[in-house]
Amino acid sequence: MQTIIARSLPSLKKNLNNLKKNQKVGLVPTMGCIHDGHLALVKKCKKSKYFTIVTIFVNPAQFNNQKDLEKYPSQEKKDLEMLKQYNVDLIFIPKARQMYPAGYSTYIKEITFSDVLCGKHRKNHFSGVLTIVLKLFLIVQPYAAFFGEKDFQQLFLIKKMVKDLNIGVKIIGIPTVRDSYGLALSSRNKLLKGRDLEIAKKIYLNFKKIRYLNYKHIKDIELYLKKELKNSGLNNLEYLEVRDSNSLNKPKHIRNGKKLRVFIAVYVGGVRLIDNYKLN
Repeated sequence: MQTIIARSLPSLKKNLNNLKKNQKVGLVPTMGCIHDGHLALVKKCKKSKYFTIVTIFVNPAQFNNQKDLEKYPSQEKKDLEMLKQYNVDLIFIPKARQMYPAGYSTYIKEITFSDVLCGKHRKNHFSGVLTIVLKLFLIVQPYAAFFGEKDFQQLFLIKKMVKDLNIGVKIIGIPTVRDSYGLALSSRNKLLKGRDLEIAKKIYLNFKKIRYLNYKHIKDIELYLKKELKNSGLNNLEYLEVRDSNSLNKPKHIRNGKKLRVFIAVYVGGVRLIDNYKLN
C-alpha cells in the first residue's frame, strides 16, 4: 500500500473514513527530523498491526522561546523518504494555522507535575504538549499512541492526562534509543557540531558510573554526578535530579522497591539536551 500524505484536516478525515471497519489506528506524533528513535516507535506500531499514522508538526505552543522554535531542525523531504521506507500508512503534516486557527484560546493545564524538571524552566511547555496531543487524539481517534522514554516527563504527563480525562487511548512507551556512544537520539542532535557533539556523548558515560556506587542518599548521587559532568565539560546544567519513576516525586533516600531515575537538562554549545537514566 502506498503511503498517504495528508496536509489538511479534511484530507486526513477523508482517509480515516475510508478505513476498514474495526481497523485499529496507531498514532506516532513527532515534530519531524525523523531519526531511529522515531522509527523504533513506527516499528512497534507496525508490529502491532495497526494502521500507522505519523504526524509531523513543530508545535509552536510548546516553545517558550521564539528563537528556539525558529532554529528547530527540519528535513521534510528526507522524513517522507524514511517513513515511506518503513511503510507508514499515513503521514499527517498540518500547518500551524490549521491546528491553532485565529482566535484559538483553549489549552490543557496539568497542575501537579508540570512545574518540575523541564516544566520548571519552560513556562507553559507541557500545557502546549498536552494540548496538541489531546487535539491529535480527538482528530485521529487512535486505538494506541506511541512515545519515547527519552521525554520521560512528557510520557508521564500524557499517561496522566489519559487517565484523568478518561481518554480511550492506549499509551505505549518505548525505551530511549541511543547511538553507539550512548547519546540519546534527538532531533536537536543535528545542531551539535564537532567538540560539542563529543562533549554531549559524555552524558551517558557519566550516568553509567552510578551503577558502581553505593550511596544511600539521593543528594549524594546528585552531587557526585554534577561534579563528574562538570569535569567532562558539561558545566551548563539546567537541572539534574533523581526522582521516583512511578510518581515523579523527589525522595531523600534510596529504598528497596523504589524505582529511581536521574533526569538531566543541559546546554551544550547552546543546544538544550535532555536525558534520563534508570538507577535500579
